Amino acid sequence: MEKLNKIINTLEDLKVKDLVVYDFEQSSPFYQYFVVATTNERQGNAAIGYVKKALLADEIKNVEGRGGSWILIDCHEVIVHLFREEDRKYYGFDQRLMGIKRVK
Repeated sequence: MEKLNKIINTLEDLKVKDLVVYDFEQSSPFYQYFVVATTNERQGNAAIGYVKKALLADEIKNVEGRGGSWILIDCHEVIVHLFREEDRKYYGFDQRLMGIKRVK
């Protein structure tokens, strides 16, 4: 999927940590992939702009948590979750998704 690859490449260029992609294999009518990464505040805020630049305007539905410790970028079938390290551990997001297929 071209959109997913653009998002992954953009985040890798920002040097995010622990980038993981979960494939929900059409099990949700709302999304197909979760992209989860660990960022610092600067990277998280920059990621919003860079993802917007990498995609077409209509490919991003919504952005939540600007400047916060958990940023969500809704790109329709791809949902991007950017956590600060302490919050990624606190919410245990990866443990909650253990049964979901990882593609990266």
